[in-house]
Amino acid sequence: MAATTDLTAGGNGLLGCWLIVAPVVFQVPAIGRWNDVLVGATVVLLAGYNYVGAGRRPASTTAAGIVAVLGCWLVVAPFALGLAGPALWSDVFSGTVIAGFGGHDAYVGAESRREPFA
Repeated sequence: MAATTDLTAGGNGLLGCWLIVAPVVFQVPAIGRWNDVLVGATVVLLAGYNYVGAGRRPASTTAAGIVAVLGCWLVVAPFALGLAGPALWSDVFSGTVIAGFGGHDAYVGAESRREPFA
């Protein structure tokens, strides 16, 4: 499972980097820009933590769970903040993938800590 966690955490890290850059690309208003930058930086840090430790320890369920929640927020945020056009769809797509990958990592981390049924 470490290889899958490598892929999902690495993918979330790349999507977090995209969120930091996307507001400049799409000329997003200030509130949307700060939302994307802060969420993107948090996703990069937490996904990076799971990526770096994937071979040595199970994925952190807390870090992955926070990433999944932030992904869900990204799906809702463009509508709540009044974004439109490509910026809206960039956040919705990125949020959907981030939430899915984060949820997967949280599940894998929780399962790896579970005691085997005897």
